[in-house]
Amino acid sequence: MVKDTEYYDTLNISPDATPVEIKKAYRKMAMLTHPDKHPDDPDAQTKFQKVSEAYQVLSDPDLRKRYDEFGKDDAIPQEGFEDATEFFTNIFGGEGFKDWIGELSLLKDLDDASSMVDENGNLKSDSSVADGTGKAGDIVKHDENASKTRQKEQLREMERKRREELKKQVDELTAHLKNKIEEYEISVKTGTVKDFDYKLDKEIEELKLESFGLEILHLMAKIYKTRANNYIKSSKTFGFSKIYTGMKDKKDDAKNVWNILSTATEAQSAMQNVASIEEGNLDAYERADMEKFIMGKVLNTAWVISKFETQIKLKQVCENLLKDKTVSKKERLNRAHALLHFADKFGSAQRSPEEAEDARVFEEIINDAKKQKKYHKRQYVAPQKEGSASINV
Repeated sequence: MVKDTEYYDTLNISPDATPVEIKKAYRKMAMLTHPDKHPDDPDAQTKFQKVSEAYQVLSDPDLRKRYDEFGKDDAIPQEGFEDATEFFTNIFGGEGFKDWIGELSLLKDLDDASSMVDENGNLKSDSSVADGTGKAGDIVKHDENASKTRQKEQLREMERKRREELKKQVDELTAHLKNKIEEYEISVKTGTVKDFDYKLDKEIEELKLESFGLEILHLMAKIYKTRANNYIKSSKTFGFSKIYTGMKDKKDDAKNVWNILSTATEAQSAMQNVASIEEGNLDAYERADMEKFIMGKVLNTAWVISKFETQIKLKQVCENLLKDKTVSKKERLNRAHALLHFADKFGSAQRSPEEAEDARVFEEIINDAKKQKKYHKRQYVAPQKEGSASINV
């Protein structure tokens, strides 16, 4: 018997809910109460914060125990509750995937770079604008060439830091996967594979509940399986298959880059077209529908970029393990077979109908936007302005 059930009620779960059920309930309620979904509700942020506080307590075993025994006043985190937005980050996998795919940095890099580029795609000038008088003498003059040189140096520095961060992450991910493989190999030797798989299955159960978690698991499975099979095949063909594999990798990378560019262009075009519509021409339903559509386009671009970055890192991690000259060829083959085992586990992960419905709360935004073309075809007419032209978007 618990003293207080308010936090459980907030997440719509029972007091005997498991940690996975608590996490699953938080994801669903956080999506449903997110302020961005309720721009006209002045209490939206408060509701979102309450959901976050409930999760912060119930997801911590010690805090949850104190809450069950003594109530809310005795279950406050030592450093206080964190802001709700801190718990609502990284929709492409979350913290659960950090040891497997690392942090996704490309989106941050794009934000940094975009601040240095104007709306036409050109590097911005450092020159200041006049104070409003329109007199040329009031404009602060700068050497435009020197300005562009400095900004190009900044871009090069950003790229250097990105490569350093990528290498650091790949090294950390390689060490983590190597440890996992060693655990699996020990279980094979000691006949405890079932115990190893039980722990791995539990981890997969949590990972698949993340937004796009199932897609990430299947992506990992595909890369592990492809890399492992390529290595096993090359060891039997004296390396000749590496030529074909290398050519295919380059073709796949080119395809991925083109996919990124096309989705980004599509999102930008949709935003520009919709921006041309006067807000007064839309009723509340149309505006909400339009915002959902645009959000989907933007998030679809983010997902494509994130997936491409994940592929780059995981391919390099596999290469590090399968081309490690500090171990014997037999050990490298064992690693390849371990990767195939992981691939089978990750690739067979599925969601139950209930889990799929919960995950769809957020993912459907992107999936709908991929299929829709209505905002490129639909016409909005301003009814209050007689004779005004309709706008195609």
